Amino acid sequence: MGAVSVDTHKREREWMNLTLSDEHAVKYLILYRSKVDVVYSVNININISEAGDTFEFNQELIALYASLDDTIEECKFKEKQSKLLELIFEGHTLQDIIKMEVGFKSSATYDLLDRMVAKIVSINNKKWKRTMEKNGYIKQP
Repeated sequence: MGAVSVDTHKREREWMNLTLSDEHAVKYLILYRSKVDVVYSVNININISEAGDTFEFNQELIALYASLDDTIEECKFKEKQSKLLELIFEGHTLQDIIKMEVGFKSSATYDLLDRMVAKIVSINNKKWKRTMEKNGYIKQP
């Protein structure tokens, strides 16, 4: 009997190298969430007598966005910052948000997003260090 090699991670492989410690990766994940995260704000039919919505799950991407969401929550962003993320996650570009006239000015909005991304990366790195110390991989001073 023969064997066939099947790459079970084929669709997830491109996401395996992204990390929340990289500002470019975090910014990409935020700006393009509405396009790449198919499970974000999806309306699933939970009536067990009917078939629900179906889509392919990408475990790496789901885990990455779950970690991003947890880290964003830990950042305790102010209302205006949270509103910016909400609008971006809904699929609006920064240019769209500025044109909406909801309180975001041109260059200040880009700077605000950059500061938010830096804070997310910083909080993520602190969480990573805490976990590594707790598990004994890093010795505490």
